[in-house]
Amino acid sequence: MIAYLIRRTIYAVLVLAGINLATFFLFFSVNTPDDMARLQLGGKRVAAEAIERWKAERGYDRPLYFNPAASGVGKLTDTVFAENTLGVVALDFGKTNEGRDIGWEIANRILPTLSVAIPVFLIAIGLSIVFGLGLVLFRHTWIDTAGWSPWSG
Repeated sequence: MIAYLIRRTIYAVLVLAGINLATFFLFFSVNTPDDMARLQLGGKRVAAEAIERWKAERGYDRPLYFNPAASGVGKLTDTVFAENTLGVVALDFGKTNEGRDIGWEIANRILPTLSVAIPVFLIAIGLSIVFGLGLVLFRHTWIDTAGWSPWSG
């Protein structure tokens, strides 16, 4: 059982790492740091120096995935991807473009979100149980046929 739990934990970590990498890749494929700088600075006609200064202030002046100028492990860790990923692992979500701490925003908004999500989840579970028991009660009738789905087995 311990080996199973360890194996599943390793799989979960690998899946989360893959999702993180895919999300990061897709985000920066659509929004390059130069595009983000232009958008934040106000349009298409922005000086190259202003774009470079904006990127340097936010850490986007480094390579995204691999830094050939660095030495040793720094080739992988001195990148935008490594900084963002290690920050999230350490529960440091960074700051918004307006300078607000994202971790603080999450902490302040999680209770209202959960106060809506948990009751809705419990109601959905209760209705699903009642619906399932109703289908069992009326087995082999038109009600059972109407409630059938290809995923019900």
